[in-house]
Amino acid sequence: MAKNRIRELRKNMNMSQEALAEVICTTQQVVSRMETHAYDIPSESLIKIAEHFNVTTDYILGISDTKRDYNGQYRMNQEIDKCYDIVLRYQNLSEINKKTLRCILERLEQAQKESGETSAKEVDKNAENSNM
Repeated sequence: MAKNRIRELRKNMNMSQEALAEVICTTQQVVSRMETHAYDIPSESLIKIAEHFNVTTDYILGISDTKRDYNGQYRMNQEIDKCYDIVLRYQNLSEINKKTLRCILERLEQAQKESGETSAKEVDKNAENSNM
């Protein structure tokens, strides 16, 4: 069987199975089964994965080696243009500073996730209080 593109895309983004599961509203176990071809990918999950990684569903399924259609490539180019100066500055860093920056980014992503979870809990708590 062909190599699994979900795993490839996830690892290229340094993303855990748990993180991808959260994005597509499922469990880590389901993502693991998708990656080992032990589970057929539900259409809804397939679409969410394609949108998250900005690739076509055909690419994920191994039907095509083309990652993006024209619209997807156009959106990607727009995002790259927005961040181009950051990429240039990153390229000028030493390897140790690049590693440090990646660690900082991971910590920021974690803090943002935790902040989002806290905000959701506060919204739920406020909703409960307003129903009393």
